[in-house]
Amino acid sequence: MTYFALMWNKSLKSYLSAILLTSVFATSAATLEEAKEMYRAGDFTGALPVFLDAYKTKPKDAALNQWIGVCLIQEGRPDEAVKYLKFAHDKGVAEAPRYLAELAFYDYDFDKAEDYIARYEKSLKKSRKPLPEEVEALQARVDLARNMLDRVEKIVIIDSVAVDRDEFFKAYRLSPESGSINDADVLPSGFEAAVPATVYMPETRSFMAWAAPDSLENYVLVGSNQLFDGSWESPRQLGESLGMNGDSNYPFMMSDGITLYYANDGDESLGGYDIFISRKDDADFLQPQNIGMPYNSPYDDYLLAIDEVTGVGWWATDRNQLGDYITIYKFIPSDLRINYAIDTPGLADKARVADYRSTWEDGADYSDLLDAIKNIDPDRKVKKEDFRFAMPGGRVYTSWDDFKLPRARRMMEDYMRYKETLEKDVEELASLRVRYRNGDKGLKDAILKLEKRIITEREDIKSKANEIIKAER
Repeated sequence: MTYFALMWNKSLKSYLSAILLTSVFATSAATLEEAKEMYRAGDFTGALPVFLDAYKTKPKDAALNQWIGVCLIQEGRPDEAVKYLKFAHDKGVAEAPRYLAELAFYDYDFDKAEDYIARYEKSLKKSRKPLPEEVEALQARVDLARNMLDRVEKIVIIDSVAVDRDEFFKAYRLSPESGSINDADVLPSGFEAAVPATVYMPETRSFMAWAAPDSLENYVLVGSNQLFDGSWESPRQLGESLGMNGDSNYPFMMSDGITLYYANDGDESLGGYDIFISRKDDADFLQPQNIGMPYNSPYDDYLLAIDEVTGVGWWATDRNQLGDYITIYKFIPSDLRINYAIDTPGLADKARVADYRSTWEDGADYSDLLDAIKNIDPDRKVKKEDFRFAMPGGRVYTSWDDFKLPRARRMMEDYMRYKETLEKDVEELASLRVRYRNGDKGLKDAILKLEKRIITEREDIKSKANEIIKAER
């Protein structure tokens, strides 16, 4: 979602009307009344030059100032819009503080934004009109932003680069051990994907995570594992808790297979996409948490990835409003979050990343680290894992050769057969549930029976895993 979409959601009807009006007035200079019609239809590009021309002779016209200010916002010129909207507000135009509140919010002046919302609400009460839902939503975002500004994480951003919006993920240079970020072309035939979408794959390339539309055309995160025969299981939703009444996209899994970063534009977002973190327990992903500032902003922020080999993190943001380009920041993540003190001078500038070099300590030089990133070969082949089996002490077995004792290895072979059976049953259960939702109610008993069997199989697998650990010890 872009800045303009956040500021004004035009309906299809308005859009078509604007096209019609533009075609009507294209052959002759539009009058002021015709420009007003364009404005009401959402054709701000067509209306603005007419309003500016009229302004030359009517600079004190409050309504004209209001219209110019709104048009400038829609044209991506918010700084120019301020003076016109302030004049309109001073002259008593009721709608002016609404737009000034939005401009203050995007400028990280949350106190001023709240003040303008209060003024707007007061003017509406005089005419006994309720506060529009979009303004209530803005108030909620202002409150959220104020809380985030009290907890701005202190990170070191080592580089900033502007890249093509359509293929921004190709600028991420990750070590193969940290996985890869791909476009939707890597998905098996018949697998749906969001537009746009990126597909995360670990170094083994035996798992995929991406965003796809659900039955209501909302974007949800889904995943698929590669089966033993090389085919891919049917995509399954990664976790219902990840949705938060919005679209989810741009997933990245840490190498632990537990920690998930992704973007969502729902209830807990500042506006547009924000970056969230969630962790997986035995059954599902836990309630996601907004990772706050400086990563997130009132604009779109997405696709945070951390390369544990180089110790460098990446995230993309639209906050700098570069048109067909977006900004990618490279930063040094920390195991322990440390926030700036709330009385830090220029805290809002730290949150918005006004100058990423201001995050450096005196004399810091990150050229060696940046050179190491340039020298990464993301296409370097890594050994394909036979499996992933967690052992005590944080070690993960990925190969048959990792086992020291023959007995433990034989037990692992038995474990893998059980695991394959469980995976097939889980896939069959998902298929039966789809058929049941589509009207085949005769499958109820079969579903219940299979659910009980899967519970037993999972308990058996846990028991066998403990037996393998004891045997290997």
